[in-house]
Amino acid sequence: MPVQSQIEAVFAPLGIEVGFSATHLPTGATVAINPHALFPTASVYKIPVMVEVYRQADEGRFKLSDRLELTDAQRIIGSGVLQKLGNGLAPTIRDLCMLMIIISDNMATHMLQELVGNANVTATMRRLGLQNINISLSMPELFAHGYGLPPVPPPSYDEMQAASRDRDMDYAGLSFHRVPANTTSSAADMAALSAMILQGKAGSAAGCADMMTILRAQQLRERVPRHLPAGAVGNKTGTFRKVRNDAGVILRSETDAVSFGLFTYDPTELPVGNSRLLSRRNSLVNDAMAEVGAILWDSLGV
Repeated sequence: MPVQSQIEAVFAPLGIEVGFSATHLPTGATVAINPHALFPTASVYKIPVMVEVYRQADEGRFKLSDRLELTDAQRIIGSGVLQKLGNGLAPTIRDLCMLMIIISDNMATHMLQELVGNANVTATMRRLGLQNINISLSMPELFAHGYGLPPVPPPSYDEMQAASRDRDMDYAGLSFHRVPANTTSSAADMAALSAMILQGKAGSAAGCADMMTILRAQQLRERVPRHLPAGAVGNKTGTFRKVRNDAGVILRSETDAVSFGLFTYDPTELPVGNSRLLSRRNSLVNDAMAEVGAILWDSLGV
């Protein structure tokens, strides 16, 4: 069965919307489903943020070894560990990139977005020829719109915590819109950016090599990398309620790689708060992504 048909068959029973693009870099062989459609990125947008951090470091605006101090004003709910640590800790900028990517630390991300500026991230994507990667919202704005809170002034950490406990997500809010005013991307552009990092085209050669080292240290491996050898995938996942994404590169060898972007939206109606149904839907979509990873490894460009 052709690779395209295999992958379509994986998603067909799930009733989800899919944006997918994968390219075998040595041959250019591709497989795609709605590759140019915009989707909310969730935490996959942390890849372009990292690219901009390294670009500005290469320009000499700061050093990756410079340290940024944690403060209460930067605390963000969701994934990561820094939000639970005390003020005064001062990780290096590279440390923050590592935490942002490998455990999807939201506080590290917020600190880095404030350092480099969202508009600069998007502008760099345009210079790279990527017209469909839009980094438009700060972390507080993302959660404000996601939970139906006023985005101005930005909600406090306590307000975000309370909303996450007491409210369902606002699926009509900007955080779920597929427009440039939200943080969005197409699968094709995120796959292309991942390939540029691998090929040393998203910044300096040394910077791209270090970014690949970070991506390959990923600890969240339940999606595309799940069935593949350790260290064979450099990727970044993204999760928001109903949104489950993954993007990066699969490395069969040093000269044989597949870049991919995989975005999904699950329209299944979910009850407020944690539920067995949410857990089951998460598992179904994660399992499908893992199967896609195995198909790409076994078949694309082979």
